Amino acid sequence: MAADQPLDSGYGPTARPGDNLCNDFQRETAQSFAVLGEARGDRVHRIAGDLTMADASSPLPFVNRAVLEQPLTDPDAVEHTLKQLRAFYGTAGDGPFLLDSAWPTPDLRAHGFMLMGHPPLMVRPPNIPLPAGPPELRITAVTDNVSAADFERTLIDGYPAPMLQPFERVRLFTPDALTAAGWTHFVGYVDDRAVATGSTYVGGQLLRVDNIATLEGARGRGYGLAITATAIAADVTKTAALIASDLGRPIYERLGFVAMSRATYWLGTR
Repeated sequence: MAADQPLDSGYGPTARPGDNLCNDFQRETAQSFAVLGEARGDRVHRIAGDLTMADASSPLPFVNRAVLEQPLTDPDAVEHTLKQLRAFYGTAGDGPFLLDSAWPTPDLRAHGFMLMGHPPLMVRPPNIPLPAGPPELRITAVTDNVSAADFERTLIDGYPAPMLQPFERVRLFTPDALTAAGWTHFVGYVDDRAVATGSTYVGGQLLRVDNIATLEGARGRGYGLAITATAIAADVTKTAALIASDLGRPIYERLGFVAMSRATYWLGTR
């Protein structure tokens, strides 16, 4: 290797699918938000193997999401990424945005970002039996306007997402968004009242679990565990992976997930 040739990080576009779980997770996270945003009609721009940016122009930063597909390893990479982010988020849309990295990054506070935290990336091997859910919990796939409204209301109240409260109408899981390839969304009911949500995205290498939420008054009854198990059951032959919250981590550990590393989340403003 020539002395002036950049070192390969082992991630990004040069890593083939299946080469390493971390690379697959970030690549498929980027793909999942791209297809969801495109189905919903959001602005989406993808630089394959480098950076994927989606913008729902929402007060919720998780859907205005920029996903790094390889580490920021040097000052030139940082400046290039910041330039792309400014160009995409700085001239259109509304609401803050999330910069999502599976790897540690340089300190971006001097560039106007706020550190949101380092949530754990957790994985679960395939083909492990899943527990049965509580008998009173009925879980269905989101397929129509009624179940979409139940899903979105429960997600923003259960997570919670105060910037979208009070729920008035479906803004994120629109009929078009429900057609996004690879995605399935689930809502759990007790006595016909929606109490829990979960989503799954089945990619080429992994199954990614997302949007797990339970209403505060319904917690501690196994509903979050049950809807997570339902999301995993979409394809038990694949390794399941997710980014956990501190509240949700014990639930995932009960299902056999283990923390592999910690991601880095930055909050950006326009």
